[in-house]
Amino acid sequence: MMEDGDWILVHRPMEKDLWSPTLMTDFNNDSSKPLKVTFSGPAKHWTDAIPIGNGRLGAMVWGGVAVETLQLNEDTLWTGTPGDYTDPNAPEALSEVRKLVDGGKYAEATKAAVKLSDNPSDVCFFASCSTIKVLSSVVLIHISTFFKIFAC
Repeated sequence: MMEDGDWILVHRPMEKDLWSPTLMTDFNNDSSKPLKVTFSGPAKHWTDAIPIGNGRLGAMVWGGVAVETLQLNEDTLWTGTPGDYTDPNAPEALSEVRKLVDGGKYAEATKAAVKLSDNPSDVCFFASCSTIKVLSSVVLIHISTFFKIFAC
């Protein structure tokens, strides 16, 4: 177990261990199995919508043919009131979790991690920024089944 002040030997990773982005040209183009996600209708529940975003800005795409619904979000929009939500017991709880993980006691570490956010009354949640409905000027009349396809 490491103590404060101990030295840590760090090896520089070898070229073979480094991650590099994979380009679509690296794959065999098998057109018999196109990459696509298919939906049989618009989302009925929030958990059925498609999340998109970059971590700061986001949206849930609900789908639709004549009307597309986008529910927008931004990372500074939260429920609750302004305040200091810093838990004074968090550093001690984090130290306990780290010791348990270092000791290989993962189940106990998971239980101890609950102490890191032990005050549910102070929990804030993302609030929806707005909902946009995009109206399509083109509606196909002879569609018997609705399919929305996102091709990659």
